[in-house]
Amino acid sequence: MKKATLFFLTVTAITILIALASCSHNSSQNLKWVSFIWSSDSLSGRYFEKASMKIPVTIEELPYKFIMQFDLGAHATCLYEAPLKPFLDKYTSLSNKLDTTKIIYINGEQPMFTGINIRLGKVAFDSIDVGLYRNIGWKINIINIDSIDSEKEIHIGTIGADLFQNRVLIIDYKLNRLAVTDTLPPEYQIASFENFKIDDGRIKIPLKINGEVEYLMFDTGSSLFSLLTLERSALKIGGAEIVDSFTAYSWGTPINFYGLKTVAPVMFGEKVMDNSIVYYDDDKNSENFNERENIWGITGNAYFLNNVVIIDYKNNRFGVM
Repeated sequence: MKKATLFFLTVTAITILIALASCSHNSSQNLKWVSFIWSSDSLSGRYFEKASMKIPVTIEELPYKFIMQFDLGAHATCLYEAPLKPFLDKYTSLSNKLDTTKIIYINGEQPMFTGINIRLGKVAFDSIDVGLYRNIGWKINIINIDSIDSEKEIHIGTIGADLFQNRVLIIDYKLNRLAVTDTLPPEYQIASFENFKIDDGRIKIPLKINGEVEYLMFDTGSSLFSLLTLERSALKIGGAEIVDSFTAYSWGTPINFYGLKTVAPVMFGEKVMDNSIVYYDDDKNSENFNERENIWGITGNAYFLNNVVIIDYKNNRFGVM
């Protein structure tokens, strides 16, 4: 009887140890965190401390400090031709992977790199395909590769949503870091989740606006906006007075934005979002874009700066904690 009891206790102990080891292995401490940097900007004579998110990257083991904008509103990752050209000329390991017979649509038809290796911090994305954006209408100075300071960070491209499909992306705004994982650690499973829609890799999350559920594209490239929509939609939930205005650039094109103070409630699930400004713009393409994407508008980083956001691309759900 004592032997049986001892055997039972031993098996139970082993089971508990295995479970604890499994939880430990799947904890946030074991995630490969990637730090991101807030880039500031001056628009219309005003200073914005958090204008865009940039991530240090390594490309094909080239010995330079590259950064790329983190933009989940972009369906595809791309490198910019103008700043990249000197490196294409010097490094055949990079230029040999450019395949002009393959086309990707990024603000027009663009050629592709195939089988390229990119690393975000310690997270490697090996043998992937990315676009080469030819900077149509976008003036970027050509870099003199022989005069590059070894400490200079070179803005070389955009990290799009394609890198994270079928994975779980964790964005910790409070600690300026993100992680990519196949399994969500237990401490993040307590987040408030809502199912999202997804088209071409870009997600549309549900917000209850003035009592109605509306879908908005979640776009980390829109750092300045809690809510961005069409003028007629903004007027329905905002005050009559324009409380903010400025000019910003989207892929090199200047666009004017106008902000109204929200007077209607905005909620994510049961979470009441803080009072904010709802913006609209004078871009003639906005209405076509919203109609094509079947969205009320766009929401960005501004709503979630004090939160951890979880984008579970495997199960199509968006979490906030």
